[in-house]
Amino acid sequence: MNILLTDPDILADYVNDFYGPEGPYPTPTEAEEVAMFQENARQQFAEEIAQQERQHQVPANFQRPQMEMPTPGQADGNPANQFWGNFSQMMDNRPEDAWKYLSQAPAQAIASKMLVQDV
Repeated sequence: MNILLTDPDILADYVNDFYGPEGPYPTPTEAEEVAMFQENARQQFAEEIAQQERQHQVPANFQRPQMEMPTPGQADGNPANQFWGNFSQMMDNRPEDAWKYLSQAPAQAIASKMLVQDV
């Protein structure tokens, strides 16, 4: 112990080994600390998402308001307006299937809308 404390080369080797990657107390580099912080943040975020999924509830500020409103175009007998009213309803209920309904649109329904395309 006396040699360890009095010889600077031996002391430096001991300290480097003690705090180095093979020692009992390795000190992480700055890049390793950043990576650990990011990984912990990802894990915490994943746990929060999993907890929300387990609860099966959407937070109140993200829920769509529920109001009794007539579907647009259902009152008149115009088939073009009825098509767009039904399409609006489908977009609210099953947006992934709306393209199927839109592909079956009658000609007068498409003619009643103004389609705009940016060039």
